[in-house]
Amino acid sequence: MNNFVEWAQGIYRVVGDVGEQGIEYASYLVLGDEKIAVIDIPSRSVGKDIISFVKREGRDPSEIRYLILTHSHPDHWAGMDSLSKIKPQVWFHESGMEALKEGKKFILDKQFPKPSKFGLAMKTSLFSKIGKVKEELLHPFGDSETLDLGGEELILQNSGGHSVDSILIQAYRGGCTFIGDEGNIYPDQPAAFYIDGTGSPNRRMKLLELIGKIKTEVICPAHQAPVPRPVDLYLNNLTFEHKHTKDTIYDLLVSAGQAKAFYLAEEYQRALGFSWETPFKELGVAETTVNAFLEELEKEGKVRYETHSQRWSVIS
Repeated sequence: MNNFVEWAQGIYRVVGDVGEQGIEYASYLVLGDEKIAVIDIPSRSVGKDIISFVKREGRDPSEIRYLILTHSHPDHWAGMDSLSKIKPQVWFHESGMEALKEGKKFILDKQFPKPSKFGLAMKTSLFSKIGKVKEELLHPFGDSETLDLGGEELILQNSGGHSVDSILIQAYRGGCTFIGDEGNIYPDQPAAFYIDGTGSPNRRMKLLELIGKIKTEVICPAHQAPVPRPVDLYLNNLTFEHKHTKDTIYDLLVSAGQAKAFYLAEEYQRALGFSWETPFKELGVAETTVNAFLEELEKEGKVRYETHSQRWSVIS
C-alpha cells in the first residue's frame, strides 16, 4: 500500500507513480465526520489503496460520497474505475463536462488536438484506461460550490489558469488549499502549468494573488509535496516565474527576434537543468513553455505567427 501522510486534521495525501523529473501523481483524502471526499484519482492502484485505508481507519468505504476533480486532464481521473462499486458523486467545473462524458475522444480531439500523434497517445496506458463517466454520477458546478462532509466544509471555486475547468478547493476546518496544477507540474520547471491551450495565464496570476490572501495552513499541489506555512516564498516564486518568463520572452522577441527567444530555453536547460518540454509533449501540444507564452501573446494581439516564414514577430 502507498504511504498516507496526514497534513492536517483528517486530510491525507497519497502518491501513486513518480514519473520523469520527479513528477508525482497524487490523491488527497478528506475525512469529514460523516462523509469522505477524494480529490483527484490518478490511477486504479491509488483508488484501491484509498479504499483499504478507509477500512483500516474504521470507516465504511460507502462514506466516500464525493470525488472532486481539480480539472479534467486524464492524469487526474484515470483511476476512477476503482471507485465504481461505491459510485461517489463526481464534482467538477461545468466546462469539463464534455471531457468526462466523451472520455478519450474528447481529450485527444480537444484538449490535446494533434491528429498526427493520435496513434501514439492511444497506446499509452494512461489513455487506455480512460472511459466515459456515467452521466448520473456527474455533478458539474458553475463559479463556486460548497460540500458539507460533517465537521468539514470544502469550498470549490473555478480558477481557470491551468485549464479552463481548473478549480481551487479550500478545506475550512483543515486549513488546506488544494490548487491542482496551478503550481508548477514538474518540481523545477517554470510555467509548466500551461498545457492544453484552454487555460489563461492572466487568470492564473489573479489566482496566485488570491491564494496569498487566503488564511491557509497548507497549500496542496497535485504533483508536488504540500507546502505548510509560511507559504509566502512558494507563492512569490510562482508569481516571479510567471511574470518573468512571459515578459522575458516578449522583450527578447522585440529586441532580438525569435531565435533569441528559443535560445533562452536552451540556456535555461543548460545552466539550470530546467526542461522546457511540457509533460504531454508526446500528445503534440506546444513543445516548450516559450511556445505556450508566444501563443498567449498572440491572443493578446502583441505578436503574430508568419505562416510563410514559420516565424514569430512583434506587432508594432
